[in-house]
Amino acid sequence: MSRGALAGAAVKPPRAVLGLTPFLGFACLFLLVPLLGLILSAFQVPVPGSPGETAFGLQNFARSVSGAQGESILNSLQVSLIAATIGTVLGALVAQAVVTLASDRVNSVTTVLATVLANSGGISLAFSFIVILGSVGILTGVLGLDALGFSLYSSGGLVLMYQYFLIPTMVMLFLPTLQGVKREWREAAASLGAPGIQFWGRVGLPVVLPSLISGFVLLFGASFATHVSAAALIGGANFPLVTLKIAGLLTGGNSSGQENVAMALSVNMIVIALITLAISLPLQKRSRQWLSSK
Repeated sequence: MSRGALAGAAVKPPRAVLGLTPFLGFACLFLLVPLLGLILSAFQVPVPGSPGETAFGLQNFARSVSGAQGESILNSLQVSLIAATIGTVLGALVAQAVVTLASDRVNSVTTVLATVLANSGGISLAFSFIVILGSVGILTGVLGLDALGFSLYSSGGLVLMYQYFLIPTMVMLFLPTLQGVKREWREAAASLGAPGIQFWGRVGLPVVLPSLISGFVLLFGASFATHVSAAALIGGANFPLVTLKIAGLLTGGNSSGQENVAMALSVNMIVIALITLAISLPLQKRSRQWLSSK
C-alpha cells in the first residue's frame, strides 16, 4: 500500500463518529450555543447614561446573591438539603427491606415502581397533592392536619411533595449497591463471631457509603432544580425558590429589565450542578470498584 493510501486511511473518520454527527450537531445547536449565550448575557450590564448599551461586568452576579434573589437561593438550598436527607434515609431503608426479603417478584415490582415514580412530576403531581393534602384535601380534614398547623403551600409541603419522586429515585440508585454486597462477606464475618451490627459498621457501611453519599447528592440536585411542581403548588409569592425567581425575572412586569440577573442566577445553578456532579461521579466510581472486587 502506498504512503498516500496509508495517509488517507489514517484521516478517514470511523463510522461511529459519522453516526454521532447528527447527535453532536443537535447538542451543539440546542445545548452548547444556548449555554454560551446564557453565560455571556450574565456578564452584560447596562452602561449608565447610554440606553441600550451594555458592557462586561459582575453586577448581575452581585444582585443575584442579594435581596430577594439571595433569599430564593437560601430557600432552595434549605428545602433541597432537608428533602434530600429524608429521601436518602427512607429510600435506603426501603432498598434494604427489598434486599432482606430476597424475593424476585418484590424486587421486580419495586424496580418498575421506582422507575415510574422517579420520573413523575409536574403539574399533575402538584394537583394530586392539592387534592389529597390541600386546604380542603381528602386527608386534611380526616387527619385534622389544619388543626396541627400543617400547610401544603409551604416549605414543609414542598419537602413532602418531593419525597414522591426522591424516595423512588434513591431506591433505584441504592438497590443495586445493596444487592452487590456479597453474601460471602457476611458469612465470613459471622464465622468470626461478628454480629450483623458489627458487620455493617466495619464492612458493609464503608462499602456502601460512597453510593449512599452519591445518592444524597443526586437527590439534592434534583430537588434544587425542580420548577414545574413547585410553581404549580406554591407559585412564587409564598416561598420563593431560585427556579421560581428566575421565571419571575424573565416574565417581565415589575421585574422588567432584570433578564440578565436571571441569567446570572442560572449560571449560579449551573455551578451548583457542576459541583454536584464533581462530588457524585468519583463516589459512584469508588462504589463500583468496591462492589466489583473479587
